[in-house]
Amino acid sequence: MSAHYYHQNDNQTAFLTLQELAQKAVDKAAIQLKKACDHYHSVEHQLNELNDYYQEYQQRLNHALLSGMGGGQLANFQSFIITLEQSITQQKQRLIMLSIQQKQATQHLYQCQKKLNGYTTLLEKKQQIRLQQQNRIQQKMTDEFAQQQSIRRALYES
Repeated sequence: MSAHYYHQNDNQTAFLTLQELAQKAVDKAAIQLKKACDHYHSVEHQLNELNDYYQEYQQRLNHALLSGMGGGQLANFQSFIITLEQSITQQKQRLIMLSIQQKQATQHLYQCQKKLNGYTTLLEKKQQIRLQQQNRIQQKMTDEFAQQQSIRRALYES
């Protein structure tokens, strides 16, 4: 075997290694994106619960005001509602940050997939070239064999 063959084989191995590493990066990025999505949905669920709780306490406050309540009880309701409003604001801010992280994770996954696709395409092209070269060599050997057979027949017949 020629040195050219070994160089091609080493080159092929290097690209296969790069493709494998790129696939691992895609897998890792996909896991990170799933975690980011799960975290976002968890915080979104918490925000929805806080909003529901807020609405419920607003209704309780309105009902209590219509029924008549003391000043201390009113202050407690208002204090609790203010705390809920602050929690809702914090959850909304967390959602914004998580949305940004989710978009970044999506972009990272896209970049990893693009890199993997590049290596895969390159390896497929190299494989196609190698097959074409092997087919040419095989055809050349077949042609030479046929030519030798033809010469032998011609010599044998004369």
